[in-house]
Amino acid sequence: MPPKRRPISVEWAKSLVGLSMKVPDYWWDGCKGYRLHDGVIDSYCEISQRWNLLLDTKEDDALYLMAYEAIYKYADYDSSTYNEFQLTQQPIRDGDDEIQTETKKYLRTEPEEWDEVVIEDGDTGGRPIEPLEWEGDEEFTVNITDEEVEMLMDERKEIRFEKVFQWCCPKFGDDNDQSLFEFQAARMRNYMRKRVLENGYKPRYYKGDKVITGDHVARFYGACLCRMIHGGRSIDQIFSTREIMDAVPSIREAMTKACLEDLTTCLHYSDDWDPECGSDWDDIYDDPKVVAPPGTAKHRLKHGLLEDGYNKRWQAIVNFGKWITTDESRVGGWYHSCMTIGPEPKPIRTGATIHTVCITTGPLSTFKLFARVYGGQFDEDIPEINDYGKYKMISLYDLMLDPFKHKGHCVVMDSAYMSDAMCQVGREEWKINMVGTCQTNRTGAGSLGKATVAARGIKVGTHQSVMYQHKDKPITYAIWADNNYVKTLSNFHGPNLLRGGIQRKLRDPVTHRRNKDFTDVDCPEQQWVYCQTYHLIDKGNGSEAKYDLSTESHLHGWSPKLASRFFNMNLNNAYNIYKWLYNKYHPDRTPMDMRPCINDLTHSLLQQGSEIRTRGFGDAPSATKDITTTSSSLDGRKLQSDAFRQHFTSPTATVPGTPQTPASAITARALRYRQSDFKRQKEMQPGRNHLSVPLVVQDKKLSYCKYIKCPGFNTC
Repeated sequence: MPPKRRPISVEWAKSLVGLSMKVPDYWWDGCKGYRLHDGVIDSYCEISQRWNLLLDTKEDDALYLMAYEAIYKYADYDSSTYNEFQLTQQPIRDGDDEIQTETKKYLRTEPEEWDEVVIEDGDTGGRPIEPLEWEGDEEFTVNITDEEVEMLMDERKEIRFEKVFQWCCPKFGDDNDQSLFEFQAARMRNYMRKRVLENGYKPRYYKGDKVITGDHVARFYGACLCRMIHGGRSIDQIFSTREIMDAVPSIREAMTKACLEDLTTCLHYSDDWDPECGSDWDDIYDDPKVVAPPGTAKHRLKHGLLEDGYNKRWQAIVNFGKWITTDESRVGGWYHSCMTIGPEPKPIRTGATIHTVCITTGPLSTFKLFARVYGGQFDEDIPEINDYGKYKMISLYDLMLDPFKHKGHCVVMDSAYMSDAMCQVGREEWKINMVGTCQTNRTGAGSLGKATVAARGIKVGTHQSVMYQHKDKPITYAIWADNNYVKTLSNFHGPNLLRGGIQRKLRDPVTHRRNKDFTDVDCPEQQWVYCQTYHLIDKGNGSEAKYDLSTESHLHGWSPKLASRFFNMNLNNAYNIYKWLYNKYHPDRTPMDMRPCINDLTHSLLQQGSEIRTRGFGDAPSATKDITTTSSSLDGRKLQSDAFRQHFTSPTATVPGTPQTPASAITARALRYRQSDFKRQKEMQPGRNHLSVPLVVQDKKLSYCKYIKCPGFNTC
């Protein structure tokens, strides 16, 4: 049973008393109007965790309980006291600003602990803050031996992308001697045997002594890449024998249709089941049982081994540098997967996000170091109460940044993670320099900055800055008026303003149109660091999205989608490694672009291992098609001239230079035959020239159709 939600912070809830409201008629049950009613938050009920609304009318002195969602939606934004209240998108709950470590408890700072830093011309700002010392190399490099480099070269001693990709793939087994394709082939063999024994599944290709091998799985991934390149065609379209626009010869040559269907149906990544009737596993299955470690979250039981394998491999093939960036993004399609619309108990209730750690400086920028699918607030891998208190993002970050602690790394993050408490834990407990955007309610300086911006009338697009520094702790909070109010927090930057630090296309104050030329504008130093690095993680996500694999994952649920996502990440990672190695060992040559590399990898995977086909797949469909003699409803099949049901073809345009038969060339005899044939068709199909008259009653006498050739003559 999932844990209950933590209660709303009473201190914060009572601070909303006095907030002005404008509530429409339709908020009340049974009302449909849109007239707004002025009111004020009168008190907070700790039992129901709702607020009491009191209307500004003498006739109605009743109190109406309101949930926080309604308060956030109907608050009076035009009220002069609105900026005095701390309104957040989600209510603040107990423990949101509290982190308990083994030695110390970290809390969100209070507003009175901050001082505003006003920077005049020539002034350097407030108290300087020195970053934690970093002793390693600034940039990430590839961790590879000379023997491994030789393995990645062809006969001409040139680095090959397809070999680099397989080198970047995860390794499994006690000695890391099992490749990704061999590992997955073993899981798919077990799963196919399970389906045959328990569900009566009948494979179309894997019969007798034919079994799934690692090379077959490699060809399957090659087929997925090829389908992606050709627009995600279905299996029936790939093996079409009539339509050249649908057929994919590369896949048809690599495997049979039955083989591809069996591999697609039996995709699996973990032996997450037990034999029926208490039977012994080794007596039924040829491959040993491999499952996720005990305590693994439910949503990771199927793909957790794959996820851990990729993360372990990605971190092993690089030498760590100084700067890394973290990001979170919603996993597309999660809400419509079997994990959220199936029966209880559901592994995931609130959706899922994928959290990544990425390199954003140097030649390996956009390389993913870590990726984890987070299952929401009920993720069993990250308990509600843990070593770092109740704040779940701290626990998730503790897992993500574990390899980078106590070394002086610099981490750029977004507002999903950043807070006062995070800055303190990062610097004092983990020895990590942190900078990133921050939500207003995550820091004690948030309310101060919000009030200052409103009091001074700082508008969006003016690029003015407001900065605060904590009186004792090494934390700086800055607000920068760019296209929006960008709020950043840092534990290794002082309140320093860079004059002309960033270029922007300013808007005309009258026409509101952007100028064509860039203009140097001032910005806080921590804002400049964020802008220089964070966009590169989005660039990497965009590179992966171009080559999103096509898998019929609706047959299996969610795991194949995630496996494809990790495969796409590995494509981008391998390309970064390929460019780094190519530039190092072939400095006088230019590496290939990513698209030709993907094409070569696809051919390599489709041709890996021994042949699956025992005979050729036949001739490819014709490159041309006579659309005047084919039916669109019969997939290009030609119709016989004497078929009873002839399709309708629209008149075609006359092609210049094509000889046409003049009407005068038709002889009288041919015309007579045509008329006779048409008359015969009318007799066989009376509906062509006559519609039966419905029954009519007039003066109690029945009237019938008198047309001699009517099928209902004298009856209707």
